[in-house]
Amino acid sequence: MSGGTALATFLASCAGGGDAPGGNSGKIVVWSGFASKEAENWFRTNTLEAFNKEHPAVPAELSVKQFDNFEQQQQTALAAGSGPDIVAAAGPGPLREYAAAGYLLPLDDYAKKLGWNDRILGWAMKTGVIDGKLVALPTNYESMQIFYNPATMSQHGWTFPKTRAEFEAICREAKAKGMIPVSAGNADYKNANEWHVSVFLNHIAGPDAVRQALKGEIKFSDPVFVDAMEQARKYFVDGWWGGAVDRYFTNTFPQQYQQLAKGEAVFNITGTWGLGEIGPFFGKEGGNDAEWAWGAVPSLRDGVPEDVWELAVGGTNSINAKSKNPDAAAEWIDFNMSDPKRQGRALAEANEPPPPIAMTEADFPADLDKRVSSLFAAFSSATHVGYTTWTFFPPKTDTYIIEGWEKLITGKLTAQAYCQGIADAFGPELAAGVVPPLPD
Repeated sequence: MSGGTALATFLASCAGGGDAPGGNSGKIVVWSGFASKEAENWFRTNTLEAFNKEHPAVPAELSVKQFDNFEQQQQTALAAGSGPDIVAAAGPGPLREYAAAGYLLPLDDYAKKLGWNDRILGWAMKTGVIDGKLVALPTNYESMQIFYNPATMSQHGWTFPKTRAEFEAICREAKAKGMIPVSAGNADYKNANEWHVSVFLNHIAGPDAVRQALKGEIKFSDPVFVDAMEQARKYFVDGWWGGAVDRYFTNTFPQQYQQLAKGEAVFNITGTWGLGEIGPFFGKEGGNDAEWAWGAVPSLRDGVPEDVWELAVGGTNSINAKSKNPDAAAEWIDFNMSDPKRQGRALAEANEPPPPIAMTEADFPADLDKRVSSLFAAFSSATHVGYTTWTFFPPKTDTYIIEGWEKLITGKLTAQAYCQGIADAFGPELAAGVVPPLPD
């Protein structure tokens, strides 16, 4: 959920009803926090009861936790030597803190026994490797895409852009007409800053340059990144993102989707989590006859591929190193990483994004919105991949990227100074070996 807004379900399990993890109770107690009662009911029926039917010897029991501070409750319990058998983390960055504290059990043997290496997408498996050991499995995967209103495009004679020239021509014309080229804002979630930075890094500087920098072969202060951030800064200063720099800080997510539905904005660039957010603002639910569509973020510099898909992991599950029931905990993790058709139903019926396992459109229910299934199918077969900051950048660098971005777009930092700050934060973390592994 590092990339997305707080709509995902947190999952963790604790055997023995909250005493030492893995108490000999013959069951695992699942800690979960839910964004809605509907999500909880779906989970009880389709995950909890389904798991218990397949694993009657060590069934799972649900204990609902407060959604807003789930992670804090878990951290407190782990520090006290108890807590969940399954340690949930909001992506690879926070995962490293748990690993450094010695909370996590190596999962390499389970990966071999249960066939995880063959089932889970290789790049995603790598994000759970720390110091050469597999300590976590990704619970879902994410990318970035553009949402748009086809009627708005048709009304103004525009076609979906694939190049920088095409994209900028639409933005320039839309701004001249008093429209917002790209609806954007971080009023609801400050970390939304890094969604945009990830897009600019991969679609302006390019994924090859980002990969080289993450490997230490070039620096984030090199001209390719300075030029990219200057181009991005200009997009904001010109009012292409959010309408104006000051409005970026007050625009909420509902406002952004409403602007798209009403034809006041042309594009919205967000993550795959937006698939579960955008619907209520369009059609009958939104009180209009508008429809939405998605497209891949275009190349924003010559030489950058037109079909780059950023890779991201929104959450991970690990086994508590003190668990007395690690085999049962591994079976729980395995259950939630298997059966593509069940994962397809979870997406269709509960807006639960699928785990990073190979899926085709046939794995999704026939009644699932084809726009949703086609996006995940396209993403899972991507040939050009990029690197999101919340998955592939080390924690201190990522924090600087989020904080420094606001100083860049408000004129308190130049593009050169911002990129130098990224390089200064990244250098020591690269030397310390805390940069997450990159996919092959």
